[in-house]
Amino acid sequence: MASFPDTPDLPDELLPGPDPLALLADPAAVPDRAEEYTAAVRDVVGEVEALSGLGEWAAAESLARRAIVLIDHTVPLLADPAAPAAEAAALVPLHAAACARAGLAPDEVARWLLTAQANGQEVPAVSADAYAEALGPEGAAAYAASLAALDDLDPATAARLRTP
Repeated sequence: MASFPDTPDLPDELLPGPDPLALLADPAAVPDRAEEYTAAVRDVVGEVEALSGLGEWAAAESLARRAIVLIDHTVPLLADPAAPAAEAAALVPLHAAACARAGLAPDEVARWLLTAQANGQEVPAVSADAYAEALGPEGAAAYAASLAALDDLDPATAARLRTP
């Protein structure tokens, strides 16, 4: 089974510029640039869609995953987070589909999902329901077991993750 790579392996011809995540990764540059940030999120969603359309599932997964994490760190810093948050929501089903089709191990998807949720991933929100196909029965069981273990360590976080 494939695993989450540390960095995406994107062919140069699939990238529109030097790095589609550059603005998403620079929170200091965006507090008063919500429109520009929204456009950058839209561009990344388009790139993930294009990669998925080409069957480049591992690259789509990696780009979507990195964008999901960066957006969550940056959107709260924006003066008006509504528009970029709405655009970012499209990344979750794209990422979930890419996880399923890239051949990621279900327990690894479960581990990433629980880690993202436990770390407060809110924009875009990720849920076990959205990743049901990628998790499958094996991943759902791993997710449930991890959630049960988390309940022993941090009942408040476990309760928060159980409520949609």
